Amino acid sequence: MAIRSTTTATTSAPSAERRYRVNQNFVSGSYGPIRYWASEPRQGVPIVFIHGYGALIEHWRPIMRRIAREHTFYALDLYGFGYSARPAGLASRERWAAQVATFITKVVGGPAVVVGHSMGGVAVSELARSRPELVRGLVLVNSSGMQIYERPVTPTDRVLLNLIGTPLVGEAVANIIATEWGVRQALLAAYHHKERVTPELVETFLGPLQRFGSQSYLNTTRNAENLVIKMEAGEYPGPALIIWGTEDRSLPPTDANAIKRRALPQAEIKLLDDCGHCPFDEAPDVFADVLLRWVNGLPQT
Repeated sequence: MAIRSTTTATTSAPSAERRYRVNQNFVSGSYGPIRYWASEPRQGVPIVFIHGYGALIEHWRPIMRRIAREHTFYALDLYGFGYSARPAGLASRERWAAQVATFITKVVGGPAVVVGHSMGGVAVSELARSRPELVRGLVLVNSSGMQIYERPVTPTDRVLLNLIGTPLVGEAVANIIATEWGVRQALLAAYHHKERVTPELVETFLGPLQRFGSQSYLNTTRNAENLVIKMEAGEYPGPALIIWGTEDRSLPPTDANAIKRRALPQAEIKLLDDCGHCPFDEAPDVFADVLLRWVNGLPQT
């Protein structure tokens, strides 16, 4: 699969065009094949995008062209999601961090800016903590990982978690969620701009569920209490940026301050008004402007 785009670039000849393309490929990892997209030609700073729970590479499509004009765009499907392998057992931040480390080592070939959305923020935070030499800059977008610290589990939450953890009951709940109706409801809950939840977006998210089923999603949910940011202040000393949609109803903007306080005191926080949990899709131009301005201001290596 190849996604081809043509865009005008600023060169010595104003009318000259720079052509680039984004190709899909797979690379082997410790738990099976990893699906990824990469732009060509390679240029600027390598930026690796990691999706959130239930998502996949395609969720980054609204900003892909803006990134690829200036820098090399990479994105991959985490194990258990999209069209990467479905390892057995519970999902973990360590497994995902090792997966991203393998990808950067084998495909990127050197340190990269890593961008993690929601649950992907937990994965890239663990990568930055455990393998800081692979991280040129860390960007968290409406990241999960602070809930257990900021909002302790309530008795009602405990009942729901116990139900999900119960054999057969958890599978039944997952099967309800793994439908067109379930996917649409989950997306509507995440988005502030409901009109962005199009039939095409629902179909994109539904595709892996129809092909592989919902077991890997359930394995992630069953380990939710351990999918937290464990980084301590100073463990990752490099540049960091936290981007947050102010209208996120599932992970409030106060979590951005909590991440800065607990894990990344050096981080810059950028709040994007009128955006929910997925600001790169709800306001792609604003999001790309913020991200590119920060990346372009990183120290040269």
